[in-house]
Amino acid sequence: MKIPTIGNEILPFDILVRVFQYYQLDESLIYPIETLLLVCKAWNEAASNYPPLWSTYTIDSYNMVVADIWLRRLPLRLLRSGPTTPLHIDICVFYECTLWSELDTNFSDEKPIIALLNILAGENGTLCARWKSLRFSIDSYVCFTMEGGEHSLKALTYPMPLLTSLELNLYMSPGAVIFPNLPSLTSVFLYNSTFNNYPDVSHALKIEFANTRWNEMHEPMKVPKVQELHISGDIQSFRHPWEYENLRTLVLEKYNQVSSLKGLSMPSLKTLIIEFNQVVQICAVVDFSAIANIHTFDLRGRLPFGEDRKEVYRIISRLLRACIRLRELRIN
Repeated sequence: MKIPTIGNEILPFDILVRVFQYYQLDESLIYPIETLLLVCKAWNEAASNYPPLWSTYTIDSYNMVVADIWLRRLPLRLLRSGPTTPLHIDICVFYECTLWSELDTNFSDEKPIIALLNILAGENGTLCARWKSLRFSIDSYVCFTMEGGEHSLKALTYPMPLLTSLELNLYMSPGAVIFPNLPSLTSVFLYNSTFNNYPDVSHALKIEFANTRWNEMHEPMKVPKVQELHISGDIQSFRHPWEYENLRTLVLEKYNQVSSLKGLSMPSLKTLIIEFNQVVQICAVVDFSAIANIHTFDLRGRLPFGEDRKEVYRIISRLLRACIRLRELRIN
């Protein structure tokens, strides 16, 4: 008995789109999205004419071979994404090497990374106008430098009017300025990085810094709209504004520049999250009146021992008495 076959052409387009989306989540270097084009003619036509399928680029490059594959793959993907579809970019570069002697120019060369960015940016940055989210995490072995008065990451200097989410982990040599115009940015995360300028965070609602430094910054960061601020680890040459007018949540973890908090005004602060071992330091520089209106006080980490523990208890007691609107105390 002959078993009847069911052609792919009878699947509704919206069902095919769901299939494509699930496949996209598990895309790999060996089985890229282009594999969908090989299933049948109907799938080829549907996938080729669905621009969002080609607008997300998750590039995990750990050697030159991988970088070369993406350099050849990107132009056609961008063409299939159409002229207006927002682009979501995730570039993570971590070079494989087991011995320091293996870390030569074949691993630390910045040129393949720059080539990838230049393709994604388009001629004179025309495609940057479509960038919606960007995660750019680069191995610490790679340093982006200035050449002939122009730094190598020119792709990151163009206006990005649609960019809403930015995550950066990279080392910039002195002189290079990036991300000067981000009018739609709402979320930014900078970690294990060195910069020469603050990115445009004037519209950001959530900002996170971790182990980040700036080269000789003399002006405070302009963050008039920020509502949630996370600072952790070794932060160097960062200057707070005099007032965080709209800040509602402040998270401090192993922050090494506690003294920079002195005199800050935070009239809208509602949630304060700090570690036990920094309670004394923080409360020594932060005016209790600046945090009197918090609703949630979250203490994390381990309590110190001996006399230090008694001092922490004393400071916390004073702090709780000062927080007249406190609703919740969390101890993790």
